[in-house]
Amino acid sequence: MPIASKEYTLFSKVDRPLLYAVLFLMVSGVLFVFSASSSFSLRYTGSIYTYAMKQLLFVCVGIVIMVFMARYSYSRLRNWIKPLVFLTFVLLLLVFVPGLGSIRGGARRWISLGFFDVNPAEFAKLVVVIYLAHILTKKQHKLKNFTFGFLPPLLIVTAMFFIILMQSGFSIATLLLAVGLIMFFVGGASIKHLLSVGLLSLPVLVTFVIQVTYRKARILSFLNPWDDPYGRGYHLIQSYRAFANAGWWGKGLGNSLQKLGPLPTPHTDFIYAVITEEMGLLLALGLLGVYIFIFLRAFLIARHVKDPFGQLLGYGIASLLGLHVMLNIGVTTGVLPPTGVSLPFLSYGGSSLVMFSCAMGILLNLSTHTEEEVRGTWQKVHEDFQTHLDE
Repeated sequence: MPIASKEYTLFSKVDRPLLYAVLFLMVSGVLFVFSASSSFSLRYTGSIYTYAMKQLLFVCVGIVIMVFMARYSYSRLRNWIKPLVFLTFVLLLLVFVPGLGSIRGGARRWISLGFFDVNPAEFAKLVVVIYLAHILTKKQHKLKNFTFGFLPPLLIVTAMFFIILMQSGFSIATLLLAVGLIMFFVGGASIKHLLSVGLLSLPVLVTFVIQVTYRKARILSFLNPWDDPYGRGYHLIQSYRAFANAGWWGKGLGNSLQKLGPLPTPHTDFIYAVITEEMGLLLALGLLGVYIFIFLRAFLIARHVKDPFGQLLGYGIASLLGLHVMLNIGVTTGVLPPTGVSLPFLSYGGSSLVMFSCAMGILLNLSTHTEEEVRGTWQKVHEDFQTHLDE
């Protein structure tokens, strides 16, 4: 008599190593946000638990969304393309509505909902991935034609890019454009068209950097932070000090010195520096290894999905995750200029966490439609054991 329900059997087909890796990061994120934000939270809210409790709520919501998307057939997302794109544009524009849009650090990126703020640009990145996976598959036979195949989807991505840029979201806008170009490449667009767009984009991006004072200052601070150690180079130097204080084993959970004031955003953009200072270089490298594992797993899942839409969707999600991790860790280690890109599942923030939870749910659903070898040895052993029990 079978002891497993039909629903359990269906859900057990997902890529379990990927699921466990994501859950590990989610749970770790709550712990590290609590440690990194405790001093900051006490200073601004009167309680050391404020940001950690919010992060815990975001994780609970994220898990529910991830489970739902893991069970929701990814192919049905194509039916929602037009409403999703339209809603995304509406939300991006609502940021500019007085009284509704919220300003932080001079950037207007959030819609205020009272208890927390929503950043529509975070969700726009995933919507672009879904939209391009659909449209590039649909227009596969026209992609080499610039006017009727390549240009229409490019205009949608470009429109979102400029709206986000107007919100002072240069890093998110650039990341969105980069993911879009990767998907065009994987989808079979003409290399000549992609190179043309890339070359035309560079002067635009450079202009937006050098004509805005704080963006120019970020580049200068990256090139030599010691020229202005108490000004534009301050954040990066404090991040360096966090790594210098770490050693192999760290100072111990909760014992970071840099989170006490020197790092202005210890629980968001620079959380990886705080984690390294407290837990040591070995654990920091271990976390990087988990991200690399998820990226490679996503890449393999995408490679073995049976239909072109699913393949592009998987490659887009893998690219989105990989670029986020590369940019965030690159900034905290001084390899890349400072940007406002979160570290998936570890940085504090509901919009980013929910978006990536949704993306991982879609990826888990994709994993149920792959060739057998991708599902992994552990899953096969589990299924053989379950068959024994059923007999």
